[in-house]
Amino acid sequence: MSELLDFILSHEEAFRSRGRLASLYSDFRTQISSNPDGYHANIAAWKKALADAARAGVIPTKGASHDLLNIQIGEELARALQHREYGRPTCLPAVFHEAVSKKEMIPLKDFLSSQTSIYKTSWAPSPWSVVKWGLRLVGVLGQPGFGDKFEVGNFVVLNNVETAAQEILKQMSHRTSSIDLILSRSDFLKRFANVLNHKATLTSNDLEILLTHLSRDRQAISYNSQTIKFKPESEPIPLPITQEDTTIANLRDMLSKINSQIPPLAEKVASADAAAKEAVMSKQITRAKVALRSKKLAESALAQRSDVALKLEGVYAQLQQAADQVEIVEAMKASAAALKGLNRKIGGSEGVSGVLDALRDQMATADEINTIINESGEPVDEAEIDYEFAELKKAEEEKREQEETMKTVARLAELEKTKEKESARENAEREEQEIAKNDGKTEEDLEHASMSFSRLSVQEDPELGEAAEKQNEPIAT
Repeated sequence: MSELLDFILSHEEAFRSRGRLASLYSDFRTQISSNPDGYHANIAAWKKALADAARAGVIPTKGASHDLLNIQIGEELARALQHREYGRPTCLPAVFHEAVSKKEMIPLKDFLSSQTSIYKTSWAPSPWSVVKWGLRLVGVLGQPGFGDKFEVGNFVVLNNVETAAQEILKQMSHRTSSIDLILSRSDFLKRFANVLNHKATLTSNDLEILLTHLSRDRQAISYNSQTIKFKPESEPIPLPITQEDTTIANLRDMLSKINSQIPPLAEKVASADAAAKEAVMSKQITRAKVALRSKKLAESALAQRSDVALKLEGVYAQLQQAADQVEIVEAMKASAAALKGLNRKIGGSEGVSGVLDALRDQMATADEINTIINESGEPVDEAEIDYEFAELKKAEEEKREQEETMKTVARLAELEKTKEKESARENAEREEQEIAKNDGKTEEDLEHASMSFSRLSVQEDPELGEAAEKQNEPIAT
């Protein structure tokens, strides 16, 4: 299994199902009328898989490097996509034709040679490219009446290009100095080599595609064969490359080259010193002298490189300061021109003085008019106004006192009702207590009177008492 096919099967969700995989490798061109949703789903799955594979750097090429923004189609691509069970993808030309028609993939020659932005609605690939790929739509491997090879061609994957460009512009947006916006081609490629994939680097072909896109389609840079300059935020379009820009880019390259030579020299000095000490300990005089000689040479080269690097850094700092001063002066010039234009609009100091004088005259005239109008009207009697105000105030106070009196009367009436209710309740309770008390005394008096009367009756008539006693005696039998 090729590296490309292994990547697609392990990273693309649409290629993990056996049923879907069989459909993707089949001749699904007939579905465009019978099952358009399935047709477009298969086309989209293939386009995504190829774009992701290109970004990962697994698309086969003739050289050792793998382009990340460009796909080369041909026999090698078909062979790399061949599945041991389903064979080669039958509809791969249809995939590229669909991608080209929607500007998702663009023939490399058309992309690099076009003078207008690919984002313009009128832009289209060359007529021959459209016709050629329309004819090749059915020219697939193994089909009767057609060749057994793909038409060789290179296609720019626009989504990958846009992603890389967006990331580059995002990183460069943090640079505020104009001198930091100038890069050489080698410095550009070194800085942004892994902008799409940290494991795969951009190639020289990718660099050309990316520079063309940033310059023509994004209006973000200007460049030539040596230098690349990003557009400052204050400028509407990129400024052309100047000789000063090329000098700054070369200076930065030289400084980077010198700084890269310093660590190996420092390591060589340390290594020679260790070798000399080891030779002295083992009493190898010749070897010790050779190591010391090598150490001295390395130290001399290190000191020279360090001195050159220091001088170059000083020059670079002065260039940066000068560039910043140029920006400041240009800003001041622009401000002076703007201020001059504004002063011209208001007529200078004389114009302002004339305006102020006219304003004062008009204000005085307005005051005179107000005075005349006020004098022509009838005078207002202030005493009458005071009298009416006092009457209104008195009426308001009487109304307020009347409302307060009514509220007080209402509260007193409510309190009186409450007291009457309390008094009635207390009288009722007192009467109940008296009635209960009188009822108890009456019963006792009645009982006492009854007993007294009984005793009195017996004492007054003894015969009645004896008769009563006889009646109570039992009868003898």
